[in-house]
Amino acid sequence: AVFLDTKRLVKGEDWQEGFLGGLMRTLVAVPLVSAGMLQPMLRLQGGDDDPRDNVLVELAFMQALIESGGGSLETVYPVMVGKPRPPDDPLYPYTGNFFQENGAILHQLQDKPSPPSSRAVAAYLTRRGLSDDLPALNRGVQPTVADLFARQGALLWD
Repeated sequence: AVFLDTKRLVKGEDWQEGFLGGLMRTLVAVPLVSAGMLQPMLRLQGGDDDPRDNVLVELAFMQALIESGGGSLETVYPVMVGKPRPPDDPLYPYTGNFFQENGAILHQLQDKPSPPSSRAVAAYLTRRGLSDDLPALNRGVQPTVADLFARQGALLWD
């Protein structure tokens, strides 16, 4: 079965419960990674006043599930998508190279964890009776994202 968030999340219900619950029942997670996903993480400074970043919660939760063996998730297969080229570009409709376009963003992310996002993952794990004493919950923002890129995945461009 495929968990597609636009089809499986129910309007009016807690999206985080639905999404993280879906990840627990998923064998392979396939996150689409773009600059739009990374850009908001630049505001995270590793303090209690950080906003909770839902994408970071999802990534850390995937890592926690793999570390704990607490769900069905066995691997993550990211798909990196570059920025769309404008219609007047000779290479349209291809996209740009994700890493060439976003390399600077990756190096600007904090090495420290973002406590509000880590607490959200720990709380969900605790509610499900799983350990919240996992390395994924203490990993910084940049290492969490770097772990995603270190996995086998697909890079879409040209």
